Amino acid sequence: MPTKLFAPGNTIGRMGRPKGIRNALDAYAYAIVLAHVQHNLKEPAPEEYGQTNLWKALDVTLRQNPGEYVRRITSMLPKEVQVDHNSARELDDGELDSLIEAMRQRLLESREERALNQAAQIKLVEYVR
Repeated sequence: MPTKLFAPGNTIGRMGRPKGIRNALDAYAYAIVLAHVQHNLKEPAPEEYGQTNLWKALDVTLRQNPGEYVRRITSMLPKEVQVDHNSARELDDGELDSLIEAMRQRLLESREERALNQAAQIKLVEYVR
């Protein structure tokens, strides 16, 4: 085997990697990550992904450092996303108002839930001390 991989006359790897190998690995990794993001933590992991090292690494990262988990997931997303906003133009004013109100309600519920979780954690910390 030649010591210099890029030496003239080297035939190792001249054909490159077989087509689809990297794409198949990427598709499998994306499938695992998507399943992990959509997975309910109260339920057992899916059989096809639960025993993979990637699933386990995502579990550890999510539990130990949720911010890093989110950064890693978002780094896999496309950098540019095309959003078709024509559907909002097709709605009449009443539908837009009800949509905005529903979004506000969801935001308020989310804030209330977060506040309750923080209060519960504070009580737990006070109880432990």
